[in-house]
Amino acid sequence: MKKSIKKFLPIIAVVVVVLTVLRFFVPSAFFGYIYPFSRIKGNVSVTFDGKEVKLSDCEVTCTLREKKEKVHVIGSKIRIRAGKYGCYEFIIEHDGVEIPFCFSQSNCWNCEDFELSFSVDTAKNTVSCTGWKRGLEENGLREDKIDIDDTFNFDDIPSEGIRITSV
Repeated sequence: MKKSIKKFLPIIAVVVVVLTVLRFFVPSAFFGYIYPFSRIKGNVSVTFDGKEVKLSDCEVTCTLREKKEKVHVIGSKIRIRAGKYGCYEFIIEHDGVEIPFCFSQSNCWNCEDFELSFSVDTAKNTVSCTGWKRGLEENGLREDKIDIDDTFNFDDIPSEGIRITSV
């Protein structure tokens, strides 16, 4: 047993060093091809007519170019792998009311962290979105947080949904 560990330790050390070098000196290669985590992830809170609704009580779907993507919802957190170019269109649905929003992946290594709060007022037929989002710069460092504060009439929401990031 000890001999096999001694054989694999140098290999593991080389892999760790290579990944560390790629992460800090070639971040686009690391985040584009090696990054093993979800690229779009964050917290979402939803209120309907002043009543908070758990995200796990809603149906959350995501599509990319008409193809369904797997969304992981744990508590108030949303995660999706999102390793392709394009607009990831999310829909949060509760009691027949849909809240559409989207994140655009403009490059293969883009990663988005966010915290969003959606407030639906069915009497006024509006949805408000507040919160922040933060991505990665080209060198792999975190961007500054960008505040989000928009209110839409349901009839005026773009077909792809409330755009959280720009292309």
